[in-house]
Amino acid sequence: MKTKNFPHEGEAIYEDLHRSHLAGAIASCLHFMDNENPCREIPAHYHDFIEIIYGIRGSFYASMANRDVQVHEGDMLLINVNEVHAFRHYEPCEYYCLQFDPAQFFISPMYSTGAKYILPIRTAFSGSDEEGSFSLLATKDELEGTLIPEYIRDYHREFTERSPGYELAIRSDILRIFLWYLRRMEKNGISLYKSASIQEDDLLRLNSVLDYIHKNYMHPVLAEQMAKMCNMSYSYFSRFFRNCMGQTFSDYLLFVRLTEAEKLLITTSKSISSIALDTGFSTSSYFITQFKKHKNITPKQLKQRISSDSGK
Repeated sequence: MKTKNFPHEGEAIYEDLHRSHLAGAIASCLHFMDNENPCREIPAHYHDFIEIIYGIRGSFYASMANRDVQVHEGDMLLINVNEVHAFRHYEPCEYYCLQFDPAQFFISPMYSTGAKYILPIRTAFSGSDEEGSFSLLATKDELEGTLIPEYIRDYHREFTERSPGYELAIRSDILRIFLWYLRRMEKNGISLYKSASIQEDDLLRLNSVLDYIHKNYMHPVLAEQMAKMCNMSYSYFSRFFRNCMGQTFSDYLLFVRLTEAEKLLITTSKSISSIALDTGFSTSSYFITQFKKHKNITPKQLKQRISSDSGK
């Protein structure tokens, strides 16, 4: 992926945001940039997370596709997934940087129809021209009278303090911010649902697959089976699902199973082996390995922590 109009040559760097601090029920992170260095540059990069930047002090320049924008105090910049971007500033500046996985925020076992918000975003052709990008700069004046600054500050406070239930709070903040973003785009005549690359049949197929997963995750669910349900070849279905969701079919199935297992660990007295079988894992040892890998805690440690907290 080549950069355009950036202050240097070369390939944009893919930034892997799937790090340990993203593990858990909420796939998001937050950076608070407090930089006294009067001149700094962050080279061109891209990632499969949405990024929201809110200026607190000073200003900086962001380069995206064929345009440069200057972000001032009180401005909010939303950068879409896979959008090549770079930053530079010539004065000390401070800003909040929120990054989140749209698939895990808008798709859940309770709300699979959120796929209609994911598909247009992930298939947007970023990097061609301004109309082909869903990235957006909202100025301080445009945000005046809205609750967006309050949502961002609340997200920062909740993410930093991590009080009980903070995951619910930051999910609510992200959804409120993104709802404002979607409605503003519609108001400006930019519809997520009128893109020629998005077909209604694609949404129906994806929703049917997600619904099936959420209802049958406790049983064997095969990609070949889903491909046949969608009247697609296995290879085409695999590409289709990854393009829509930003992750493979097997990774998403694992995410659903781990999410359901976590609920049972927290809310029931079932044994770990029973929970593993109830959520579709072939063995308890595989369940424990995957849970530790993705949640940074073992099922036993989680049950012990919940038991300890409830006893206080």
